[in-house]
Amino acid sequence: MQLHLEMPQADEGTFRYSIKRELAELYKKEDGVYAKDSIIDAMPESAYNDALFLLEFLFNSGVPMPNINRTKHGSLSLSWYPEEGTAKMELCGDGLVVYNAFFDEDRQDEGACVLTDIAALDELLGALRCVF
Repeated sequence: MQLHLEMPQADEGTFRYSIKRELAELYKKEDGVYAKDSIIDAMPESAYNDALFLLEFLFNSGVPMPNINRTKHGSLSLSWYPEEGTAKMELCGDGLVVYNAFFDEDRQDEGACVLTDIAALDELLGALRCVF
């Protein structure tokens, strides 16, 4: 399942409510659909909490909202597809953000940080800000 969230034109409270609703819908679908498939790992609720935190950080940083989907190994993936390439962040629910981006054949950017390290997280988002 893929979910696309546009950059909101609202205040942070409205944005937070909207994101919580979208993540709750994704979690509800995950609980019903993926629970029946033993090949796909269950996603911890903490992955949704981490996603909410990161999406609020993105909102406040001026980075456009990503496509959101779940992976078969039990994590949430946030993806952007600018004209110059692809950028992805993965959240497993353990407070860690894994990031990789390919902007052209010669430029690749990757890294990882914990969500509580705002300086490192801001550095990872720096590449995204340059593209948008």
